[in-house]
Amino acid sequence: MVSTTTFTLLALSALGRVVSAAAPAQCTAIDPAPEGVVCGASGFVQNPAGKLFAVERLSLEGCSNYCGSNDACNTFQYRNTNEGSCVLYGDVLSDMRFSNDDFSWDNFYEKSCFECSKNTLIDLDFNVDQSTEDWSMTQDVEDSFFFDNLNVGGRNVFRVLDAADSGSATITYTPTFQLEAGPTYRLQFMLRTNLPDKTDFSLLTFYLATNEEIVFEYTPSGGTQVGEATLFSTDFTLEQRDAGEGTFLFNAKSSGLPLDWYFNYLYIQRI
Repeated sequence: MVSTTTFTLLALSALGRVVSAAAPAQCTAIDPAPEGVVCGASGFVQNPAGKLFAVERLSLEGCSNYCGSNDACNTFQYRNTNEGSCVLYGDVLSDMRFSNDDFSWDNFYEKSCFECSKNTLIDLDFNVDQSTEDWSMTQDVEDSFFFDNLNVGGRNVFRVLDAADSGSATITYTPTFQLEAGPTYRLQFMLRTNLPDKTDFSLLTFYLATNEEIVFEYTPSGGTQVGEATLFSTDFTLEQRDAGEGTFLFNAKSSGLPLDWYFNYLYIQRI
């Protein structure tokens, strides 16, 4: 059996602007800290011209992950307020003219203070990953569903076109991956449609299979609005009997409408 938890992320719209690929990095502080690197010193900078973005309501861990997910980030500033304040910089501290100040509320960290990894099984940003060669589809009625990569509003998306009055289609990601018992995994995707006022997300169901058996199932509900799209996330763990070579797939039921599903990104990550 699978154990799942559904959750909402903070600062989603800001993360969406700067994450260099779909899945965020997970960063761990190096202990002991590397020599010659500023890792948590309080102070201020005289040259903040390399500032990238500021995000509120992030923990220190979230701020380090935020920097680790952005290829342009080399330094971040963290203020431990009630909600946490995070500022990313593209410059290294030596170029920012950093000065120690024990009375400052701001702590500075260089990216090299952390080891960052993604631990992803699937990591697809469809604006970048525009090939559809890794996907296949079966359907109840021939030519009732289609999929492709399409530019919509200046951004490429993975589109599933529902052109039928009834029936369903199953879309499979053909590369496989190893699923283990015990670790927590996260499935996350950002999705929108061409008919936002008539969209029923429960028409989609997402699955993971091992050993030709379904071991995980998720039907989207709720979600978090991010601009015109909705972000869905769920965490899950597998039992020992469900471990093995994994396959990701999802089923789309007909809406009875000329409905296009647009996926901005999708990932499965070990967290």
